[in-house]
Amino acid sequence: MASTPQPWMARVTSSCSSDTNPTFLITFPDAKYLFNCPENTTRNVLQRGFGLNKYRAIFLSRITTRTSLGLPGFLMTLADSGTKTLKVHGPPGLSHFLASSRHFLNRETLRLEASETDVEDLDPVFKDENLTVYAIPIPLEGEQSDLKEQTPSPERSPSLKRSRSMSPEGAPLAKRLSRDGDTAQGSSSSKMKWTNPVAWRKLIVDRMFPGESGTKFHAQNSGPSAWELKQRLPRWSHRHFATSYFVVGPEYRGKFNATLAESLGVPRGPLRAKLARGESITLPDGKVITPEMIIGESSSAAALLVIDCPSVGAISSLLASPTLSKLVSRERQLLHCVFHMAPDYVMRDPSYIKWMKSLGKDIHHIVANDSVCSDGITFSSSAAMQEKLSELDEELFRIPHFNDSSQEGYLQDLGMGDRVLAAKQQVIGMRPLVPPCDSYTEGTNIDPQDSLLPQSSIQSVFSGVKEKILSELPSPIPSRGDDVSISLLGTGSAVPGKYRNVSGALVQIPGFGNILLDCGEGTYGQLRRHFGPQIDTVLREIKLVFLSHIHADHHLGISQLLVERCKLFPPPEYPITLIGPFYSRLYLSEYADIESLGIKTINGVHFLSAEDLEHRRPLKHDTTDIILTYNSVKLRLGLADLRTAAVDHRTTAFGIVLRHVDGWSITYSGDTRPCQNLVDAGMDSTLLIHEATMSDEQEVMAKDKGHSTIGQAVDIACRMKAKKLLLTHFSTRYPKIPVLGRTFTGQGEEAVTLPEIFVGFDHLHIRLGDFSRAERYIPNLENAFSEIKEDIEPKVDSLV
Repeated sequence: MASTPQPWMARVTSSCSSDTNPTFLITFPDAKYLFNCPENTTRNVLQRGFGLNKYRAIFLSRITTRTSLGLPGFLMTLADSGTKTLKVHGPPGLSHFLASSRHFLNRETLRLEASETDVEDLDPVFKDENLTVYAIPIPLEGEQSDLKEQTPSPERSPSLKRSRSMSPEGAPLAKRLSRDGDTAQGSSSSKMKWTNPVAWRKLIVDRMFPGESGTKFHAQNSGPSAWELKQRLPRWSHRHFATSYFVVGPEYRGKFNATLAESLGVPRGPLRAKLARGESITLPDGKVITPEMIIGESSSAAALLVIDCPSVGAISSLLASPTLSKLVSRERQLLHCVFHMAPDYVMRDPSYIKWMKSLGKDIHHIVANDSVCSDGITFSSSAAMQEKLSELDEELFRIPHFNDSSQEGYLQDLGMGDRVLAAKQQVIGMRPLVPPCDSYTEGTNIDPQDSLLPQSSIQSVFSGVKEKILSELPSPIPSRGDDVSISLLGTGSAVPGKYRNVSGALVQIPGFGNILLDCGEGTYGQLRRHFGPQIDTVLREIKLVFLSHIHADHHLGISQLLVERCKLFPPPEYPITLIGPFYSRLYLSEYADIESLGIKTINGVHFLSAEDLEHRRPLKHDTTDIILTYNSVKLRLGLADLRTAAVDHRTTAFGIVLRHVDGWSITYSGDTRPCQNLVDAGMDSTLLIHEATMSDEQEVMAKDKGHSTIGQAVDIACRMKAKKLLLTHFSTRYPKIPVLGRTFTGQGEEAVTLPEIFVGFDHLHIRLGDFSRAERYIPNLENAFSEIKEDIEPKVDSLV
């Protein structure tokens, strides 16, 4: 029982939108506790200024892309920001999910304690001086639902049913941990991996996050080798659970009455200290003094519920939970608020409504689903900048789609008045108790104050520029490929920021289909914002995905995209071919044990190895399946050639070269130092999309981190004889656009003419035929950005 009261609150940090899913944050002056960690959690925390310190625990309701995919990126960011210890709790599958990330998620400075619950228990799963947290796991009989409607629509398929596992991993967690007497410390690696996969995964997670005193992942002569740990995980086949959480705050002792103690003869000193600690004492005359005789009445502990009820089938199990019933009815606690992550049809269910009313008329309910939450702008800083850039050219700089309307009218029909609200960034006071209030008005579109660019700069340097440039340009000579477009979905590096998301670019080939070049965290949300109502059509038309390497900022969003693709109805007509290095493919195969990604289905995901397609390697010796997949994707996209190029990064990494039958070509670098092999593979490309992580003054840092400077990227384009160059993958340290001249001196003394150059921004939509116009905007953009200060983002060590 705490003796010194301190304020604490709960808040909705994100709700259901095109690019976010629900998260809730509990804050004390000295600690933070996060509930769910979907994609874009890190970016949202940075956008809204919640800070990256004081996090003690993260609680996950399910292991799905919609509830937990942001966890790897958030863990890396917290570790790189100085967090030393952290606890993560969730349902079965958490350890498998974490272990599947071992190829890119190791953080030696962080000690992570991961725990799972699959049985009901009145013992808390977490307890410190601030919070006591109880888990209420509910088994899900079929495929995991989500907060979207599951009624079949022209674009979405019904959920596929997953049979209940009868494997050894289907046993209760406690029994699985003790099977055969194995422990993470006591069994040989070869035996443990197959006889006790739970202990094997735990060992891997412990090695991924050892902290200062633990065994490092690559430690030698200490248990399994790093090579053994990197091999395919035992398949995960446990049944799925949705876990709700009952959260109880501290109960504060009443005030010590010194006057009363004096009258009862309690002397100052140790005896009074015992009473203050809640202990009874005996005076020298034999009189017993209890704390209740001296100390005022203690305050009741405030409590809240976080409910995840993803389907109608889960309602009966949730409401029949003896744990939930006992926790809600406990004395000396005051339930103040319930967060509901439940789709519309669950909220309308009569039994669910009856249960909500049974909690009491004074309880506040916050509902998060796509039916009631507005789709307002989430990342207002980026959107505000994009809105101002659109004043220069609305075709190139698209404003993200949003919809600030919601359908929350039925909430009032529940007969509970204004006690039921749609989730929209509310803050709820837990001590003192305060009703939900909006921390800001969500859905108010774009705040100009969030933009990097001052309005005065826009008016002075953008006014009439497009019209003037168009009038000065010579009449264009149409070329094949002019209508091929590139939409940049993320142009930042390492971590997502307020103004730039991490890597992703969509190439659209009219009449053939789409190609996705890298897929960092949040890419699917960026696609939804970029294309709005056309998202399902765009997603259906993606026929090729290229993942350049295993670093999280280039591939972590792919599982979300594949999960959403599986929901399309009718299903896509063609499979999606995924080219990537070995560990990227292994990660997806292991994650697919938890959530279906469509791997190996007829029109699902077909893998090709980036190693096998290296341009210096002949294809004639590959297997029939590889050749068939390779030729099929080339045919569907009209490609004459499709090859990768090994590049120079800090891990195995590749670029890719796409040569179309119409004569145009695109080379994409991924992450790399200046690389002659990429030059050779992409010679005479129509467009080079090249990373430009560092400024020219940071050449030594760029080399150390495996990246290129702006000048080096330009040099590569010149040596490649590329006609156009699109720069991307900028460090968050440098929000300014680079200053580019019209000539560049390469390795020799002879000056060479630069290709047409443009600088990437998130949501830039540019066709190959637009570069001559776009590059003439650079002086105006340089002027508009000239007053921007550097280091606008928190300095976080590179994750790449």
